[in-house]
Amino acid sequence: MSQVGKLGYVDSKLGAPTSGQQTTRILFNTIEAPGTTSSLSFFKNFQGLTNGQTNLTQNKLDSMESMVIKTIWLSQFSTSGILTAIGGLAQQTLSIIVGNQTVVKNLPIQFNQGTNGQAFDRLHEQGGAETTNIIGGTALIQIAMPCEIRLLTDIVIPPQVAFEVRIESNAAAYGTGAVVCALAGYGKIFSAGSSF
Repeated sequence: MSQVGKLGYVDSKLGAPTSGQQTTRILFNTIEAPGTTSSLSFFKNFQGLTNGQTNLTQNKLDSMESMVIKTIWLSQFSTSGILTAIGGLAQQTLSIIVGNQTVVKNLPIQFNQGTNGQAFDRLHEQGGAETTNIIGGTALIQIAMPCEIRLLTDIVIPPQVAFEVRIESNAAAYGTGAVVCALAGYGKIFSAGSSF
């Protein structure tokens, strides 16, 4: 079943409106200065976050909105804005909770990031080192890629259902920068149509 078909099927089973503007969606949430911790919870706290740090005000979509998650994107930025590997070298797992069900449970992410990571999907290259010539000399530039996980199974976030993304680890060192989680995929948003 395609992601369009699955979203329509789930919406109709829940009695949610099946009409609406079809679109691609990206939901993102930032945790500032997490330090060293064994757990991060995204899409739980929106207090004090700006539009550049999150695009939601609550951990559920509106009554006319729904979404299929196709890609999970995680990144960590230092205080100077430099992209770094998520949580250093700590062993980390990711879980997604929709409603009261864990729909992705303890997915290991440390193999899919950093300079030695291997992408789960094999569609993009993970970080590495490359040599770049600079005027009068040579500099080594380290490329740190974000962690991107493409899902084979369509995960639906229905309207008005709370959701959360959790990262569990053995005390990962996130530092004083920011950690960002983004969920991307197909979705539907409210469309007034000819009613206004």
